[in-house]
Amino acid sequence: MTQDELLAKMQKKFPKAAKTAVQVKDYLTVSLPSKDDLIPVAAWLKKEGFDYLDMLTAVDYLGPVDMKGYIRQANFNVFLPEGAAPQAESAAVAGYAYRPVLELVWAFVSMKDKARIFVKLEVPRDAARAPSLSGLFKSADWQEREVFDLFGVVYDGHPNLTKILTPDFLQGHPLRKDYVHIKDRYDE
Repeated sequence: MTQDELLAKMQKKFPKAAKTAVQVKDYLTVSLPSKDDLIPVAAWLKKEGFDYLDMLTAVDYLGPVDMKGYIRQANFNVFLPEGAAPQAESAAVAGYAYRPVLELVWAFVSMKDKARIFVKLEVPRDAARAPSLSGLFKSADWQEREVFDLFGVVYDGHPNLTKILTPDFLQGHPLRKDYVHIKDRYDE
C-alpha cells in the first residue's frame, strides 16, 4: 500500500487526520486534531498491520533554550583531557513560529510491509497530557516514562508513570526549553 492509499484509507475512517506540511524524512506523517483521537487511531493502525510502536518522543516549540544553569565557563572533566567546553549561547531564529506547545510524536511500523507512519499531536505546555498507549503497545511503557520525566507530559492511564532517567530530587524537566537547573548536592 502506498502512502497516498494509506492516507486515503485513514482519512476515510478519521476525516480530521491531516497530512503534515513537514514530513519526517520521507515517511507519511499525519497530525491529529485532538488527544481523544490518539487511541482510536493507534488501535486502527495496529489492526491495519502497524503492529510495532518503534518510538515516541516530544518536541518543545517554546523558543530558544534558556541557558541558565548550563556550563558557561571551562570546567574540569576527568574524561576529557581539555575539560568540558563552555556551552554556546542560545539565540532566537528570526521568523520561526515559536509557540507554547509540545508536539508529541509516535512512529508506528508494519514489519510485514516494511512501512512506517508518524503520528503527531500538539498539546499545550501548561497542560501537557495524552492518553497512554501502553495498553496497546508494550514498547510505550518506558518511552512514555522517559517523555514524562524529561518533558513533563502526563500519560493518562499509564500503569506506572514515574521518573525513569533523572533522580527524584531533580526539579523540572530537563528537555523543556525553559528548564533552569537548580543546584543540588552533586553540584560543586
